[in-house]
Amino acid sequence: MKSHTVQTSDITRLGPGSAKLVRVAGVIGVVGLGAAIASGLVSAGGYRRFLFAYLVAFCFCLTIALGALIFVLLQHLTRAGWSVTVRRPAEAIAATLPVLGLLSLPILFSVASADGALYRWALPVGQVGAEEPSSHVAASPHKSPSTTAGEAVVRAADSDPAQLAKPVLDSLILRKRAWLNPAFWIVRVVGYFAIWSLIARWYRAQSAVQDRTGDAAVSTRMQWWAPLAIIATGLTVTLAAFDLVMSLDPHWYSTIFGVYFLAGSFVASFAALIVAVFALRTAGFVRSSLSTEHFHDLGKYLFAFVFFWGYIAFSQFMLLWYANIPEETRWFARHGATTVQADISGWSFVILAILFGHLLIPFAGLLSRHIKRSVGILVFWAVWLLAFHYLDLYWVILPEAGGDLNVHLADVAALVGVLGVFVAAAVRLLACENLIPTADPRLHEALAFHNI
Repeated sequence: MKSHTVQTSDITRLGPGSAKLVRVAGVIGVVGLGAAIASGLVSAGGYRRFLFAYLVAFCFCLTIALGALIFVLLQHLTRAGWSVTVRRPAEAIAATLPVLGLLSLPILFSVASADGALYRWALPVGQVGAEEPSSHVAASPHKSPSTTAGEAVVRAADSDPAQLAKPVLDSLILRKRAWLNPAFWIVRVVGYFAIWSLIARWYRAQSAVQDRTGDAAVSTRMQWWAPLAIIATGLTVTLAAFDLVMSLDPHWYSTIFGVYFLAGSFVASFAALIVAVFALRTAGFVRSSLSTEHFHDLGKYLFAFVFFWGYIAFSQFMLLWYANIPEETRWFARHGATTVQADISGWSFVILAILFGHLLIPFAGLLSRHIKRSVGILVFWAVWLLAFHYLDLYWVILPEAGGDLNVHLADVAALVGVLGVFVAAAVRLLACENLIPTADPRLHEALAFHNI
């Protein structure tokens, strides 16, 4: 095999200077989390609002890490050579999953306390029973001959977003209690993070071992386990999307939601990887080993998954609209997807912002080959898409708190807090190893890589 090595002019370790960045990001994260918690304590209904804001920020960082993990697994599965020099930042981002597991504690605590503040299905059955049908609900226009009185109550409650602020258990939720119960839910979520953390840390550790030993068999071993790891990751991410996000409304269900969550994860992870690689080069690291060719390929993936996300988003909406099942259509109505004048809210404008900002505008902006090879412009689109990915998660999660669009201090503070800790962890992990897998047998392919 032809041998290539990293250019001697390249700096392949972050060095002691990274410790300052870790401290700064960590302090910002702790201050942000403290401010988010304080905002929840001092305002009426603030605890519940804090939980929803925290879940948005948490899912934002989680999707970046999960997308990076799948990226690493795909590179080993396909024996990709071009990506060797951009793989180490992705490994570090994916390896933050144990830290994100710790950051999930406020969400787990809410479920364990059975307060129903975040997930209304978590209320104890003995404390709040199913609603009884009332006479005014019986005349609901959504009630069909096959609809029970209890279901009619549920659908009537779903039509009023204000009802979400007063969580109750009802007949439809109780039917799903075998899956949506606090103990089993917590076990599942802990299991997801255990699986993700094991896979991410193992691949990062094996890559570091190869740097020290130069053993080419390590790549073969990682490639052998990649199919099993990617199947396990795909299944658990899908279930986690159902448990963490879709179950906010236990009446609503979408079989394509897991793919929607994954598509957003891919967009976010490629955007974050572009920003991370750009930051390394700007700071003077691995300048010769990370070329315009690598940015070009990352831009291709970013463009592809912008389109894929749009396709999945439209498919989900179209399938639910066509089926016209009240438990499904009510979810979209509460989130602003309605033509009824009385139901139009601030969320309706958020939908339009996501349509243009997450799909149509970046699709046109990333279409050109020239844009993908213009590093500065590509980084702009990466930051743009990270912002709209957050907005997409905000739109999916926050309407389930009830009421119209209302930006809260907790939203900003939670994002700053979780993102600060996430960045600190990623930089700390990246500083522990070489920035380039220096002994990877396919390194020569990445160094000689040219797009056609």
